[in-house]
Amino acid sequence: MDILVRFVCLFCICQINFCMAEECACATGNVHIRSGAGVSHAILGTLTTDSCLGFKGHLTTVSGTHWANVDYHGQDGWISATYLTFKTCSLSPAHTPISGTSGCPAIVSRSEWHARPPKHPIGPLPAVPGHVYIHHGATHGCHTKAECIRLVQSYQNYHMDTHGWPDIGYSFIVGEDGNIYEGRGWNEIGAHTYGHNYDGLGFCVMGDFTSHVPNDLALNALKSLIACGVNSGRITQDYILKGHRDVGQTSCPGDKFYALIQHWPHYHH
Repeated sequence: MDILVRFVCLFCICQINFCMAEECACATGNVHIRSGAGVSHAILGTLTTDSCLGFKGHLTTVSGTHWANVDYHGQDGWISATYLTFKTCSLSPAHTPISGTSGCPAIVSRSEWHARPPKHPIGPLPAVPGHVYIHHGATHGCHTKAECIRLVQSYQNYHMDTHGWPDIGYSFIVGEDGNIYEGRGWNEIGAHTYGHNYDGLGFCVMGDFTSHVPNDLALNALKSLIACGVNSGRITQDYILKGHRDVGQTSCPGDKFYALIQHWPHYHH
């Protein structure tokens, strides 16, 4: 059924039932949330597969593609309806995305850590990544959400302002507060592992792990993130895990952390 026809039907049902429950837009695949309808607008964040946002009842068409207006943490967001299904569901007043992927950890969205928008569109990975590259930030660490937000912002500023990259390079960033911070996310090509940005995801733990390993909060969050990626089809089942130094002239992810990950499943030198 055409998406516009389907929406009209949903609207009629809502009218008949006096709109007792809100309409949700739920992702059928990882999809960007943009500040306006069309790919020329800034990316606000990513709605992951089976997650939902409140649908604001507006659809528009740009270049032959239908775009749905959603509530993204109180902001106007727009998502390509090609990657959406519409459901009746109950949301919190803040329209917090509802994750339907079992076992996936909560991820602090770009919007929540006040990420700068990318300088220009980056583009999706060409295929489901088969590699996971482990990094450390080689900086001081952070142990509260407020500290980690400031630190991940500094990483983004360094990547964009010093390196001249369009955005923070990592796919996800992990703090010793136990939180995972969204970088380029599951789908975007990264800038984390030279020569390997197209075949894998880059996960960075904030801190310097030359002489000690990350705390259990960070390690458990990282392991949970990898498991989530595999179980949800965002990382291949037979993925290969490497430290950054395995494929580049660097000491990353630090001597102690590197020694630890060599005992993890799927590690391959």
